[in-house]
Amino acid sequence: MTIEEIYALPVNQYGWRVLPTGNYVTLGNGVKLGNYVKLGNYVTIGNGVKLGNYVKLGNYVTLGNGVKLGNYVTIGNGVKLGNYVKLGNYVTIGNGVKLGDDALDFQWSPLQIQGSKHLLYVAGPKIIGVGCVREDATWWNKHYRAVGRKENYSNQQIEEYRQWLDIAIGYQTKLAPEEAKTNG
Repeated sequence: MTIEEIYALPVNQYGWRVLPTGNYVTLGNGVKLGNYVKLGNYVTIGNGVKLGNYVKLGNYVTLGNGVKLGNYVTIGNGVKLGNYVKLGNYVTIGNGVKLGDDALDFQWSPLQIQGSKHLLYVAGPKIIGVGCVREDATWWNKHYRAVGRKENYSNQQIEEYRQWLDIAIGYQTKLAPEEAKTNG
């Protein structure tokens, strides 16, 4: 089907269009589909998405706004791609993958603290990141000094980040107490 034919399908009371295959899809505005695109069941496509030729989307796939997929891309079931994710030609993504910051399932707004050297951020209920290093609280409690030395932090900066880590760990513990218990 062409994108024009899909847009012409009526939207049911739940916001889905039913394709001739019986699959349910939701389309944002300005979606462009290449030739021979296959859409799985319960696919949600955001605004301004562009899919190349021979793209295959599995069931329960969500594509954020502005996503661009090259030709011959295959996306598994339950995949979420955040806004403006771009994938080249011949990419295959397995089931359940989430790409892009806004594809993560946060139950709360992520915490971010700009320290004197790197950004510290809570990346979900179990992971804390400082710069490019993402680990759980137990790991950070054991290794924050070594990471600081490796990144050429002064002793004062290492202590600063220790305090930021305490705040982040407390934040995780307060918002997700059961999961945070496994963080140490």
